[in-house]
Amino acid sequence: MISRNILNLLLSFSLLCQLSACTKSSSDSSDEPSEDSSSAEASTEGFRTECGTVQGGEVFNPVNPSDGDRAQARVLGPNLVAIKRSRVEEFVKLHGLDVPGSIEPRNGAELLMEKLSSEGEVYFYQTDKTCTTDLDSGRVGLIGQIFSASGKSFSEELIKAGFADVGTDVCSGELIGPCYRALLEESITPTPTPEPEFEGPSTPAGFILWKPVADSDGRLAIHSVPYGTTVRVNGETGTNRGPGNGYGSLARFRKNGCGYGRNPRIELIMSDGSKFMFGDQEFARVPDGCQRWVIDQKGKAKPNKK
Repeated sequence: MISRNILNLLLSFSLLCQLSACTKSSSDSSDEPSEDSSSAEASTEGFRTECGTVQGGEVFNPVNPSDGDRAQARVLGPNLVAIKRSRVEEFVKLHGLDVPGSIEPRNGAELLMEKLSSEGEVYFYQTDKTCTTDLDSGRVGLIGQIFSASGKSFSEELIKAGFADVGTDVCSGELIGPCYRALLEESITPTPTPEPEFEGPSTPAGFILWKPVADSDGRLAIHSVPYGTTVRVNGETGTNRGPGNGYGSLARFRKNGCGYGRNPRIELIMSDGSKFMFGDQEFARVPDGCQRWVIDQKGKAKPNKK
């Protein structure tokens, strides 16, 4: 006869074996997802937006981050971004959006896109490999969507902030335009910021900045403090591109600064059509068009280093 102590020992051993058979760690089971697999699913969930992203004539929502091109971004305007992929810099216009018609939203658009770009590398989704647009600089631009490093759509963030105008683009723009217009109607119109007075230099670089070689196109760019100005150099009228870099206006020209020689004549026409007076003269000069200069309100030019 088996003693009571031996019987209890056998029963305890049997119970332990049953418990061990019923319990299996997640690493032993192929049916249970591990922590690594769940985090991978989250990372490939995609960028979901209100309206989606057009690619190849279809709307995708969400879009997979792995399908986008990682790139460094540099904001050039309210609807123009330079991206660098594989050491090549290209220009991107946001699909379905136009440039706002007034100064305040244009300025706000640039600031918002710079904030989104500061998150890190962006994701670029080209609308169609064959679809491009001609830029004012004479270069060819790509059309597509850009997402920030955290997955925010540049286009929809601009619309929600009231810093974009919705247009009907080529490249299947009709697929996303109605949604963008509905989103725009729901957006909050930003409070206009007052135009700065220009009684004295309002930026560290002075009243006017002469940049002989612009970063974006290698041509002459002239920043001036007042909003809405027209700038003429040796009789040639520059193209006003709105505010930027703390200035009220940016004028771009056809040639680089060297092309205007020594002592080029600079005229500043205000938004009301009157000429700005540099002291008792209607113009100012810089000694050498090839160099960077700042000009004060009296027309005095000083060298400027980057």
